[in-house]
Parts: sequence; structure tokens; C-alpha cells
Amino acid sequence: MKFLVKGIKNACPTTFKTNALSKEEAKIKAYATGIIPTQIIAIPQKNILLKSLSSHKKELIISFKQIAFMSEASLPIDEILTYCIDGSKHPKIQMMYQDILKHLHSGLSLSQAFDKHSNLIGKMRIAIIETGQNTGNLPETFRALAQELEEDQKDISKFKKKMFYPFIVILSIFVAFGILNALVIPEFIALFEEFKLELPFSTKALIFIGDLLQKWGILIVVVLGIWGILIKKFMIKSNLAMQKAHRYLLNVPAIGKIFFYRDLQRCLFTLYLCQKTGMDFKSSLKNAHSSLNNLHLKNIFFQIISDIQKGENLSQALEKTNLFNSMAKGLILAGEKSGNLDNTFQMCSEYYKELYSDTLEHFTQWLEPILTFLVGSLVLWFSLGIMMPMWSLNGA
Repeated sequence: MKFLVKGIKNACPTTFKTNALSKEEAKIKAYATGIIPTQIIAIPQKNILLKSLSSHKKELIISFKQIAFMSEASLPIDEILTYCIDGSKHPKIQMMYQDILKHLHSGLSLSQAFDKHSNLIGKMRIAIIETGQNTGNLPETFRALAQELEEDQKDISKFKKKMFYPFIVILSIFVAFGILNALVIPEFIALFEEFKLELPFSTKALIFIGDLLQKWGILIVVVLGIWGILIKKFMIKSNLAMQKAHRYLLNVPAIGKIFFYRDLQRCLFTLYLCQKTGMDFKSSLKNAHSSLNNLHLKNIFFQIISDIQKGENLSQALEKTNLFNSMAKGLILAGEKSGNLDNTFQMCSEYYKELYSDTLEHFTQWLEPILTFLVGSLVLWFSLGIMMPMWSLNGA
């Protein structure tokens, strides 16, 4: 593994990185180069669990961990950013840190320099960096941000992994149906017409769908594509329509709960992260509101913020809504009375994460047998559609 060695050489402070099996080996290497080590820090390596994450997000997580470790060793921030530039393999992240370093040298603060890349970092994370900068607690800030990014990306990867099998099954059905209609059915149609057989309903349905797709398939795809684009543009322009769609999405059996629990978990984790890094409660609520993806939930949470601004405490504002269940409300009330809200938000976040994971697991457990039944039904339909006329032909 890699170690950052901070020490003294020729009466001057110096740092260097080295590969070693342990801190003792890193110390020996430092003495061998004429450096008297004063501090040796293990540099976090790439976690094998992050292999499925998007490349630039993975680099961002690693660089945030690196900043946390190096700032804890009291290294200058420009030197830390130089190490981040050298260690980054993704060009987008490398260019980002180069630009941040340039803005730091021009006189901007760290949060202002990061704000130039808000599309990549996110406004919420920049606000947390600003809080850590003002409180002088950058190591804890970047460690918390790395944790938040890692948890977020792992949840996304988990969802994609669960949906991979259903996607492959549905794709296989479309491919098989296309090949059947393009290559197999036309040959049998010619044979059936030659013998003037009375075709069963299953065969007629196969022929009808095959003809429909061959004659109008491209047009159907184009019309559906244009219709989808127009609907999407309308939804983007009409905030009211988008809110209604998001509200209906939450009411969809099984699927709605997955998105509901995921959004609440992220909202509560954002509150925990903001409070942990020393952000004021008003700004924490604002960031939590921004972390919600569902517009219907955003509206409910905005009402909570409005009630708090009118003078109510958090537990009183939550009682007016059905956003959180009674267990979460009770935990928040206890945390509010004990003055330990940050840990309470963490507990609630873990609770909703469990609900999200369980609901996703149950959904996929039901989805897999349903898809298997669907595939079996289609195979039976294809078989009967082709074989029943063949049996009639043999009988004739």
C-alpha cells in the first residue's frame, strides 16, 4: 500500500510518497533517503467495492479521502491538490483540480474554487466544503463527503444490479420475437397458404403482429419516440404536470415505495452530514430539500421548512405531514430534546436505507418469477402458433 511520509531533510520539512507493506517499512525507506520521518500516513487505495461505480465518481471519492488524510497531516492545501492532480487518472477530475489550484493561486477561497465546478461536485457538497473551511475542520468535512458519495454510488449500483436481470430478459424477448417474425414465420406462412389450412387463433395472432411490425414497425418506433420527446418537454416546462407525475409514481405498487424510501434516506443523510460538519440548521434544511428528487416530496418538505421559519420546532413541523413514519418522528423528537440531532438523523437515515433495501429485494424477488412466467407463456404461444397448423397438416 501507499504511505505519505512527512519528515525533515537537511533541516527543511519535506514530504514524499512511497509503496510499502507497513509503516515500519515506510520509515526504513525514509531513513534510507536521508529523511527523518515525523509522521507516516497510509494513503487510501481504491476499494474493490467501488469497481462498479462510474469512473469519475470513483476518482472523486478517492481524491476526497486523500484530501482528508493529507489535511489531517497539516499539509498546505495547494500541495494536497498537486497530489490529487498527479494521482487522478480520469481527465475530467484532473482538469477540475488543476483549475481549482489555479483559482486558489488567484486569490479565491477553497469553496469558491470548488464552486466553479458545481455541475460536477454539486451545490450541497460545496456548501459543506464552505462550512468545513470556515470551521477549520477540512479533514472531517472531506471524509464525510467521501462517505456520502460512496454510499450514494453504492445505492445506485445496487439498484442497477437488481434491474440488470429483468432488463436482459425483456430485451431477449424482443430480440427473439423479432427474429421469429423476420425469419421463421414467413416460411411457415407460405407453407400454410399452399395447403389452404384453417389457422388457429394463436397462429393468426402471430401472423398479424408479424405483418404489423414488418409494414409499420419503423413508423411505430418513430411515432413513439417523438411522442416520448414531446411528453418529456411538456413535463419539463409544466411544473404542475411533473409534480402530479411524481405523486402518481409514489403511488405505484412496489415501485413507488422504492423511490420514496430512497429519497427520504438521502434527505436524512444530507441533514446528518450537514449537521456533522457544523453547518447551521437553516442551511442544512435547504440542502436536504435540494437532495430530494421527487417534486411531490420537495413540496411537503418545503412546507416543513416554512413552518420552522414561522417559529415551530422540527418535531412540530413534522407532525403536520405524513412524510416520515411514527418511528422516525419519535427518534427526531428524542434527538431534538437531547440536543443530539446529528446522530438522530444518521439513525433515521440507516432505518430508511434498510426499508429501501428490503423493498427493492422484495420487488426483484417477485419480478423474477413473473418474468419467467412471461417468457414461458411466450414460448408456449410461439410453439402452439407454429406447431398446431403442422399437426393439422399431418392429420390431413
